[in-house]
Amino acid sequence: MQVMASAMTAAALAATQPNFVIMMADDMGYGDWSRTGSPAKTPELDEWSRSENAVWFKRAYSGNPICSPTRASVMSGRTPARTCIYSVEQHILCRGGTQDEHGGCIRGEYSLANATREAGYISGFYGKWHLGSIRNETSDCYNRSASNGACLSGYVAHGELCCQGLDGGLMISNPHNFGFDEFVATPQCGAGATTNCGCFFYPKPHNDTACNVGHYFDACTTCDEHLKCAQYFHGLPDMTIQQWPDVSDNDDENFLVSRFSDLVDRSLSEKKPFLAVIFFHGVHIPYVATAESRALYPNATENEQDYWGGLTQISKAVGRVRSILKEKNLSDNTWVSLTADNGPEVDNMAGQGTSKGFPNPGRTDGLRGRKRDTSEGGIREIGIVEYPPVIKANRVEETFPIATMDLLPTVLDLLGKSSYEGRALDGTSLIPHLSGKQDERPQEAGLGWHGVFNLGATDHVNGTSPNLCPSNSASHTLGDVPDNFTTVGNQPQFAWAEGNHMKMLGCKPEGKGVHWNFFLYNLTSDRAETTDLWEAQRDFAKAMFGRFEAWQQSVWASQGPDELGCNIPK
Repeated sequence: MQVMASAMTAAALAATQPNFVIMMADDMGYGDWSRTGSPAKTPELDEWSRSENAVWFKRAYSGNPICSPTRASVMSGRTPARTCIYSVEQHILCRGGTQDEHGGCIRGEYSLANATREAGYISGFYGKWHLGSIRNETSDCYNRSASNGACLSGYVAHGELCCQGLDGGLMISNPHNFGFDEFVATPQCGAGATTNCGCFFYPKPHNDTACNVGHYFDACTTCDEHLKCAQYFHGLPDMTIQQWPDVSDNDDENFLVSRFSDLVDRSLSEKKPFLAVIFFHGVHIPYVATAESRALYPNATENEQDYWGGLTQISKAVGRVRSILKEKNLSDNTWVSLTADNGPEVDNMAGQGTSKGFPNPGRTDGLRGRKRDTSEGGIREIGIVEYPPVIKANRVEETFPIATMDLLPTVLDLLGKSSYEGRALDGTSLIPHLSGKQDERPQEAGLGWHGVFNLGATDHVNGTSPNLCPSNSASHTLGDVPDNFTTVGNQPQFAWAEGNHMKMLGCKPEGKGVHWNFFLYNLTSDRAETTDLWEAQRDFAKAMFGRFEAWQQSVWASQGPDELGCNIPK
């Protein structure tokens, strides 16, 4: 869908070009902040959601139920399936045939930072990238002779070199390739406390820093390569990339905000507006909080202390971002938003260097499913937007849905720009709604999701039964499921939402001889998706499915040679 041009131009909204701060948490559940009843102490988020020029959207969505695809949707304003990104470590944001001789992007998918750069902005990306390798020959490799032939913590052998292990083997695709002037980023996941404390900082001879591993102290297998070393890389405005020279701050979220503060100072010095994208590492596994944050929860388990402490750190970081803007007299003309990349992780999840799974304290506030599910618990997130030029009074938006795909269209609208080369966008500008001119999300701006995992296949909540796809449905019994139906990328679940109320969920159970099942829900009256309305509203459901199919055809077209050329077959 094309970006919807609003009648309001950027010039009418503010005397100068607006700044943008776009933040995202990792694996944070919809019910993981204290305003929803969570035990986590998040006073800064609570205060922000009640502030004069902010809206709390109760239906804010990620672009996918897992990590990398949602990050792609933030950058591109498009469903990640258009870019052939269905899962993690499947980084195809580069258009077909546009890699350089080293495997890096020459011309990446058009992104937020491309749009702002064309308008004279400076930009910075800070945090977890997870959309390709940041590696090059000098940024995260050193000669093996420097460590007597054996690679040190977090590094793996590549011929005569030792290279950062979490970044090896993937196509080079870093924030510079997508328009950002500078970045301080890790390739993948990182603990929320001293993220890179165990890394080797060549040419220094050794690193003896004691790492904070929190509740994982007796559950490490390859902690040296994962939990203790998520290496930061610094992409400079001259397009060079350097390894971050030393151990980062103990509070990782605060470290990222300090990098944001540097960008603000540069913006003021150069008299240019800015775009800042901050992707926090918390609270993805391994979640580790600082000692100070853990101490706020004396009656919790060590596992809970790390999780809730990590959420507290995110809240403090957001509060500091807003304080910096206020101190620099930038609050009145800056867009600030926060969401998350997917729902909370499932129980009991090990990995990322840990051998022992822990109960995940993440909460969905009663929504169905968790991470990896296209049901509400897997894709509905915290959603707070602040923009004083348009939002004149605080409110809680109960029904109007927004999604990560809406960010680029909104930025384009505020900059007075159209979609790149007229290509399809899957989001819509939020300015008409935020300015009070649009009460219901337009039908042509329907929201679509795909899921690469089977619905509920990984969803074990507190030892209860998984949220598995049912073996039958009214839609199948009535003959409304086409025999030849498939999804983009042959993914086993999908969801499609229209307007302010209705959502279709489709899933295929695991195993041989199974069939697709479609379900229809009214999320205003049934946010937990318990009552299938397919039979009761059959004509509407069939028409809605037809619009989803038309959207899928559009997605397939974007994958073809005329656009992205990623050429994933149907």
